[in-house]
Amino acid sequence: MQLRNVDMAKKSSEAKRTNQVLGLLVVLLLIGTGAVALFIEPSSSSDATVVSGHDATTLGVRPAETSRSNFSAGWGIEQYDFQMKALSCTELNTHITTDLCAVAKTKHGDFMFSATESYWDETDNEATLEMSLFGFQDNNGWKRATGLLDAQMVRDLDGVQVKIDLYRTEVNNDEVLIAHRHPVDDTINGYDVSDQVFIIAASPTGAPTVVAWYNGPGISFEADGKNITLLYKRYGVATESGQLQQGWNTQVRLFPSGRVPFGWDEQITTGPALRDVMDAVPVVLVDSYTFPVHSRVKQKKSTSA
Repeated sequence: MQLRNVDMAKKSSEAKRTNQVLGLLVVLLLIGTGAVALFIEPSSSSDATVVSGHDATTLGVRPAETSRSNFSAGWGIEQYDFQMKALSCTELNTHITTDLCAVAKTKHGDFMFSATESYWDETDNEATLEMSLFGFQDNNGWKRATGLLDAQMVRDLDGVQVKIDLYRTEVNNDEVLIAHRHPVDDTINGYDVSDQVFIIAASPTGAPTVVAWYNGPGISFEADGKNITLLYKRYGVATESGQLQQGWNTQVRLFPSGRVPFGWDEQITTGPALRDVMDAVPVVLVDSYTFPVHSRVKQKKSTSA
């Protein structure tokens, strides 16, 4: 009987110690969980700051189109630096002959655009416009214009002549360049030969960057100091008879991105083209060029006349 009591006492003592250990483990787990919660900060990812719903300023905003741009550091087979105290088209033309040129001044650094039509003869089928973007560098003992990016625009010599107008305006107090390519003959249907517009701006690091590139029928544009808005033809909603309404346009609002420091964003809306283009800030025509400068189509017409 005495041995039985001793055995029962041992079992009771072991169960008590087991309960104490389990209780201690629970306390430690609770303390650990509290410590983790104390020291881990809430997520600061962009997902955590997404606001549900949209207003007129954010609806449909996405990165601006640049896929048609072929500006690249890899295009330039022969690249040069040109000595000058500041970026200048006049200075550049003492070194090379340009057909288009403009300089933009920004708080991040100035840049320069130039274009030259390459040589061709009657045996060729197409003409090429060589385009370059320059930055200014003052190091290694020289002040100079440095070619950074190059691109090409190609036209069929038997095709329609186009005119390239080069404009300068301001967005957020920085100058940007707008190039507008359109048919020389303004009676040509914009759906047969589309316009092309590309915008060049300086990044926050001062690098000249193609921030937008669009094609469309009969493009016009306006600037308000914060945005550049492209307007081009489109068909509207169908009437009751099923006929598509004409006289509508696509409106593409372009502006520096708050998400990507090296890019711009777009917001597209559509509606009746009820107003003329209105510029709240000056949009200055800097230079123009007809490309190709000679057209076999034009020559054939004059010969047959």
